[in-house]
Amino acid sequence: MSDASAVLADLAAHIDISCVQAQHTRRDVEELARRAVDGGFVSAHVLPTWLPVLRELLSGSSVLAGSPVSFPSGGATPATKAAEARELLGLGAQELDVVVSIGRLRSGDTATVTDELSRVVDIVAGEVPLRAILEVGHLEESTIRRGVDAAIAAGVPWIKTGTGWSGIPTTVEHIRVIAEQAAGRAALKAAGGIRDIETITTMAELGVTRFGMNATAAVAAVAASRSYA
Repeated sequence: MSDASAVLADLAAHIDISCVQAQHTRRDVEELARRAVDGGFVSAHVLPTWLPVLRELLSGSSVLAGSPVSFPSGGATPATKAAEARELLGLGAQELDVVVSIGRLRSGDTATVTDELSRVVDIVAGEVPLRAILEVGHLEESTIRRGVDAAIAAGVPWIKTGTGWSGIPTTVEHIRVIAEQAAGRAALKAAGGIRDIETITTMAELGVTRFGMNATAAVAAVAASRSYA
């Protein structure tokens, strides 16, 4: 079985669903947890303020609770990002996605991006899965490539495409560029505007093993994947 076939054969185990818009309420978080458990998704992600609530709601299930660092702008200082990662681990985060300093990356200041990510890597110390969010919708190809290299140099084991806040969907071409630049040095997560099984299949064939999606699209994708497995 190819890697893509393995992903499609158990797609829910390769999808996390999220509730990370500023306006989301406790009721939204409760619904997220219910759908994550019912759908057998690998994890659910919420904004930091809701992480303790999510951990309680998921208690007794196999679904992991995740939360983002410096979300959604990535504009916090390196020290602030490190402190937020430490706090989230203390609150029980089982996965972390950290947004890189997008403006610094676009300005060519990859040293700052590598430094800030290195600090978070040191805090996490392999305790939980950690992903660097590049927000590819705002980046040219050369900048995406620099971002991939910066994250890998910092020791981040996963590259994630976007926050879902930019309004610019992650495309197959974005994945192609990231996969080529990473060259097996990091795992790939696609998120941001991914809605159909055809896109998921193509991205899986390029090496994506985790998808971030909204709950409705995720449920539909899992149902559709049964004809691809």
